[in-house]
Amino acid sequence: MKHLSPPSQLVLRHQERFDDVPLLVVNAPEAEVAEALPVVSCWQWHAGFAVRWKQQAPDIAHHFGASAPAAAGAQAALVWLPKEKQLTWYVLDALRSVLPQDATIWLVGENRGGIKSIHKQFPETVTAAQKMAVGNHSLLIRTTIAECATEFSVDEHFAYVDLPQPEQAEPLHLASLPGVFAFPSIDTGSEILLQHLPHWQKGRLLDFACGHGVLGAWLNRQAPELEVTYLDVSALALKAAEKTLELNGLKGSCIASEGLQDNLGQFDYVVSHPPFHTGLATDYEIGKQFLRGIRSHLRVKGELWLVANRFLPWPELIEHAFGHCIRVAQDNKFAVYLAKRDR
Repeated sequence: MKHLSPPSQLVLRHQERFDDVPLLVVNAPEAEVAEALPVVSCWQWHAGFAVRWKQQAPDIAHHFGASAPAAAGAQAALVWLPKEKQLTWYVLDALRSVLPQDATIWLVGENRGGIKSIHKQFPETVTAAQKMAVGNHSLLIRTTIAECATEFSVDEHFAYVDLPQPEQAEPLHLASLPGVFAFPSIDTGSEILLQHLPHWQKGRLLDFACGHGVLGAWLNRQAPELEVTYLDVSALALKAAEKTLELNGLKGSCIASEGLQDNLGQFDYVVSHPPFHTGLATDYEIGKQFLRGIRSHLRVKGELWLVANRFLPWPELIEHAFGHCIRVAQDNKFAVYLAKRDR
């Protein structure tokens, strides 16, 4: 059990609390918990979690997406607390449309992730939280549904921001959802990258870890002939990216994946603000795998442009993958890097 995350360990130590109540499990990273709990369905927005749950718990109902899942017989929910507070409210709102009145919602999370204080801000649609178990540097709390919802609309949770774009009559209309990187707008790193990206006119472009799609959409507005693919691990991000494309009259292919797929094909350009966190933990492996594999997805003379925190080891990783790394720009926190496939 030690290989499991601390919240999952805490849940399994207190599994008797969940006996005989069909559970909808939400955002659980490890499918092993399904072997010990009465799980009938799961809801994931992380593509990697979704794949592993389907492989390891094939007999339950699976839902991957931004929308609320079907109950599939569940009478209670067990939620692994997201690190974003706004996403917790989003999930509670969704569960009110799925579960019956007075149904129990359990939330489990690491102490450093905010679970010790988040219950103090619960909406009135759920009851006051009760502390049920402590351990493994984590906390398990319980609430119940005080007010059911007849339906859940993702559209009601979009946040919209307009970004002025040079040489465009209209600003870029950006849509975002809770849980999407830099919600509800963009971060300084992405702003710096946008200032230095070339004006490509045509070709295939991959926006890796696309979030709400700001990089690809910005470039596609400059060059309508670009064929843009948006890839992200998060169903919430891809739902936001789809809305961003719709708002700006753009088209593109949106792919949910934890990394680069063999069947992606090759691209002329790749842009990215690669993630370095999985949940609360710093995780360089996502970026390492991306840089190990991206060269083979670039055509000869293809270009990789990315922005990252200066303290991260991306220059060494890029140089290892490409044989060189050009630092295009930097400030006191971020740097923009460029690498090209020579052969």
